[in-house]
Amino acid sequence: MPHARLGGHPVTLIWDICSSHTSAEVREWAEGQERWLRIVQLPPHAPELNPVELLWKIVKDLLANRAFRSIRELAEAAEAALRKIKKAPHLLRGFLAGTGLALLE
Repeated sequence: MPHARLGGHPVTLIWDICSSHTSAEVREWAEGQERWLRIVQLPPHAPELNPVELLWKIVKDLLANRAFRSIRELAEAAEAALRKIKKAPHLLRGFLAGTGLALLE
């Protein structure tokens, strides 16, 4: 079971309308997981509801105005930015709070 690490608790997955999230293959797979998985689709053109958009904004700000000599250098800088954010729980909570959506316990 993919969600075994979560103690078997139900999982709610909130997705934007990226084509890989809405493909027939993904929908077919998700239908077989209904016992433990709930998928909530964000409305189109609503980045303000997606906490990941706020995360990527900060990452892009940390990478802005820099020239990278290689893809590897860019990837390392992106990973460093994500590590920096990961160590700042107030930012992570802020991404969720920034959406204005309530967390259900």
